Amino acid sequence: MKRSIAVAIAAALLVALAAVCCAGCTHGEWNDGSYDLSLPDIGKITATSGVSEEGWYLVFEDEFDKGDTNNSDLQSALNASTNFGEVYKEKYPEEYAAQEERGIWTTSPEGVRWESNDKNKPEQACYWCADMVSVADGYVTVRSQQKSDHVCSADKCPPSGRFTSGIETRAIIEGADSEVANKGQADDILFAQAFGYFEATVKVPAATGMWSAFWLQSSGMRKVGAEGVDGTEIDVYESAFFRSRTSKMGHALLWNGYGDHAKVEGYIGELDVDLYDGGFHTFALKWTPEYYVFYVDDKATWASRAGGVSHVREFLRLTVELDAGDKWGPHGQKIGAFKEGADFVIDSVRVYQNEKFEQYVIDDACFAGELDLGN
Repeated sequence: MKRSIAVAIAAALLVALAAVCCAGCTHGEWNDGSYDLSLPDIGKITATSGVSEEGWYLVFEDEFDKGDTNNSDLQSALNASTNFGEVYKEKYPEEYAAQEERGIWTTSPEGVRWESNDKNKPEQACYWCADMVSVADGYVTVRSQQKSDHVCSADKCPPSGRFTSGIETRAIIEGADSEVANKGQADDILFAQAFGYFEATVKVPAATGMWSAFWLQSSGMRKVGAEGVDGTEIDVYESAFFRSRTSKMGHALLWNGYGDHAKVEGYIGELDVDLYDGGFHTFALKWTPEYYVFYVDDKATWASRAGGVSHVREFLRLTVELDAGDKWGPHGQKIGAFKEGADFVIDSVRVYQNEKFEQYVIDDACFAGELDLGN
């Protein structure tokens, strides 16, 4: 979520949360029987198993177990182990050929992520820097540090600041400045998909002043006029609850951009598992043409139709965000000051599609309207 709207919507979210039930309750709109909360039957689906009786097939799986930044460059290491399904290759040969050649993963846009909230403390600014990402032993690791002697290999970060990063399936066109890097104006989409089942197994960072997230986004989600149908930021999870010392996790949907027309629906669920226990946990999204269902460790934790449900292809992002001096995070959470970071570790990412959903995909270019570039 954009920090520039995080504080602005915090009060609204806190009010809304007063009326929100927990994920373990037996009442409430999202678990009242109006959604199919079951997990897709994908247990036996492999790259070569074809389409299941329910219509599911593997698009890609990545366990990051063949790359190593000790032996190769970061881009090669990130993309060394992506395994595409045979059905996907047959259905989308042109896309697959391009993805096989270029890879689907890159690091999040380098440069300033959040300016410092205190003009007298510029060192509190947060930067995304690819130097904070490494691949080894079957994991992608994103480090987070406050440094005064940082040497950025891409020469896009200052020596003093707070540094972290992430990985995603969208690259920024070379030469784009930070003003357009996250506004859909300079996107080079490496992989994107509308609908399906998306899951990531990760170890969330257990420290104050920071959170990790698994989210989907489209280049045109800032368009105003078709609500969220023409693109919605889908936050599969945001781990902004370390200070609460309780088992909570947040999900959110944002559409119409981040300016005056922005809309959001968020949810905080109570869980029966400690997500900050130092172990790996799986966060997933079932996205159908009619609704979204969110899962934590195979248990449904929220469902929604907010925004009308996006029908356009969206790219994947797994990122870390740091406090830039205001100590606030998403979902109206006071996350505290960033002091000493913890690693965000990505074990695997898997994406599936359902043949029954494909007919409902709408090309982003079909939607009229200008992008709202506010915030």
